[in-house]
Amino acid sequence: MKEKASEEVRIAILGAGDRGSIYARFLSAQGASIVAIVDSDSVRARALQTNHAPEARLFSRWKDLLQNASSLGLDAVVIALPDQFHMEPAMEFSKREISVLLEKPVGLSVSELDRMQGHIKSMRKKENHALIMVCHVLRYSDFFGKIRTLIEHNRIGEVRSILHAENVSYFHFAHSYVRGNWGRSKQSSPVLLAKCSHDFDLIGWFAGSEFKSVQCSGELNTFLPEKAPAGATDRCLNGCPHSDCLFHAGSTYLDGLPLKKELARSRGWLSWMARISLRWPGLIRRLPYFRKLYPWPYWPTTTIVSGKVSQESVLVALKSGPYGRCVYTAGSDQPDHADTVIHFENGVTAIMRLNGNSYQEARTIRIEGSAGTLEGRFGQGGHLVLRLHGSSESEKIPVTVDQAGHLAEDRAISAEFLDQMRKLRTENRNTQQIVDWIQQADAILHQVMEGHRMALLAERSRATGRTIFR
Repeated sequence: MKEKASEEVRIAILGAGDRGSIYARFLSAQGASIVAIVDSDSVRARALQTNHAPEARLFSRWKDLLQNASSLGLDAVVIALPDQFHMEPAMEFSKREISVLLEKPVGLSVSELDRMQGHIKSMRKKENHALIMVCHVLRYSDFFGKIRTLIEHNRIGEVRSILHAENVSYFHFAHSYVRGNWGRSKQSSPVLLAKCSHDFDLIGWFAGSEFKSVQCSGELNTFLPEKAPAGATDRCLNGCPHSDCLFHAGSTYLDGLPLKKELARSRGWLSWMARISLRWPGLIRRLPYFRKLYPWPYWPTTTIVSGKVSQESVLVALKSGPYGRCVYTAGSDQPDHADTVIHFENGVTAIMRLNGNSYQEARTIRIEGSAGTLEGRFGQGGHLVLRLHGSSESEKIPVTVDQAGHLAEDRAISAEFLDQMRKLRTENRNTQQIVDWIQQADAILHQVMEGHRMALLAERSRATGRTIFR
């Protein structure tokens, strides 16, 4: 590998979609050098290159990048490819001592998780210190971080039970898990893994124990052909008479109507802007700033086109691509609601609820302890309240929560990953400090994969109707 400047961390982005672009933006802003981009869509790859990595080399296949890794002097890769292309490149790059920031999921089966565990052990025996860090960004949130700290400081006594809900807004579920990349579980991954691996990970983190069984019940009841309104067409823009449908592709991707309604319920300047555009929609076409909001230039519209969002590009996508389909006949097999009961070895019990029919995007949590209760909401703002047994008072725990999404957490994990890459470059490889640090990183990876294991076994339980013991 060629000689590299000590301060320069050289990173390649595998996948130039929404997630890859976000990490490229934050890593480059934090001082990393984005030296390569991999995507089979050349338009999308060039857009990412123009915006964040003008000197990056472009590849259409990750294996071509792997062959050029030495000449590029790669320190790390970000893997944000489709789910089925996570495991193999993560293992191949890390074998070559190139660290990996890996979008979830790590693998699509229990056997793949076992394979990754064996791979990590093999690397460490060979004194290969490449890191594999999974993008479970909610661990980096102020909200969930404070819950973990309160539990560690014994503020509610011993944890007894956890009730955690992943409330996915109706339009988000329709976009990602009906029309989108995860609409068919066998072509991507089960929604309990694709969406809820964050949540299973958090539950295991708070329970502080390995799990011993899961039992899940759930169904697909909303997005079925028999639920389509009379006269609905196979595509929303093919003369469908139901322009007021909650899931109409035109109102979702051109007007951004569901997002505006969601933002209008929040606080701050985004809420103010959303309310104005909903109250006086004609302003969007006339006033200079508001004109930029048509077509809707943010998520989810940014995910359905390659390159710049324009009325023409969005219309092409809706008329010919998957996002213009009627949600009721799109053919999704993902459950839109499911409850999973988890039993941990230390006696803690938990319920993880997937709700794909929520009016608003938010996670809610209630943790019961032997001495008190923690209850809160994360999403569109948030709150966290501590109530101690035997006291009539409650304590409001101050938390910082993004009004939209988890960009702050994306930025935080990017900074953490970059900091770890710099440590690997500057510290003596064989010092006890580095060894301890690597072991800690591997322990976190193990915890994350335990959350994946819960999700995969929960889907098995849902499909078979049986309680699954590990």
